[in-house]
Amino acid sequence: MATFTESRHAGEFIISEANGHRSRDTVTVAAGNNLQAGHVVGALTAGGYAEYNPGNADGSETPAGVLFDAVDATDAAQTGVILARDCEVTGADLAFFAGATEGEIETAAAALAELGIIVR
Repeated sequence: MATFTESRHAGEFIISEANGHRSRDTVTVAAGNNLQAGHVVGALTAGGYAEYNPGNADGSETPAGVLFDAVDATDAAQTGVILARDCEVTGADLAFFAGATEGEIETAAAALAELGIIVR
């Protein structure tokens, strides 16, 4: 029998969000990113969004939101949706860059809280 691995579902990490779609923004995920739902992203100074990584110096070192659904922008930039404000999310369901330390995750959670994204 074949074994299937279920990926994260769109928005499964959301505990609550503002009425309507006030918590969400439509964004462009920069080429070279293949991100799953719940991935913490940063806004690039050159435009677009990419995986949050505090070791970068291109804007992605600062969390700017949480990706609502998976976006494969490996070959070209793609449109996606992020939660950018006024919501609560489940911390255990968020995705971070490979090798993220507990301290980097805590720092990201604090930065998200400043945006009104509360990690529970």
